[in-house]
Amino acid sequence: MSTTLLYYDSLRDIKTREQLEEFSAEIDNILSSLFKIKNRNIEDVLEKTVGQKTIKIIKKLVQENKIDSSDYNSLEKVLTSIKQDLKKIRTLKISLAINPTSEIIDRLFDWAKKNLGEGIILDIDKNETILGGAIISFDGIYKDFSLKNTLEEIFKDKKSEIMSFAQ
Repeated sequence: MSTTLLYYDSLRDIKTREQLEEFSAEIDNILSSLFKIKNRNIEDVLEKTVGQKTIKIIKKLVQENKIDSSDYNSLEKVLTSIKQDLKKIRTLKISLAINPTSEIIDRLFDWAKKNLGEGIILDIDKNETILGGAIISFDGIYKDFSLKNTLEEIFKDKKSEIMSFAQ
């Protein structure tokens, strides 16, 4: 069994910080319920503790790791390992002037994966003051590609030209 999150194919649908936090909380629910629900198989525990998306992911992990449906100890080890790996995921923080659609999130995630590698999630926030474009922060590097910043630079660089036009 690989303990590196990057090798868990079933986790590739987690693209945003919110999705990661939700998944992590649901893993906590499973872990706290595993030994409370006696004489049940893993599927029964999942049905009682988490949502359908997480059930699908966990079932796939159970298959990938060849865990018997009554082997709580092995599932606990896999889930605990995943919880640790979730903490290692790097975050690409992006500020946009809009709430992104799922299509925009998919495109941003695909770009990030292609250009920055696996093991990255998006932390997207809406900031209407940037007008357009994006502000990006990753691994301590901050870049402002916002329309607001571009316009401020233009007005600063062309101040005298703009002022002469206004007179």
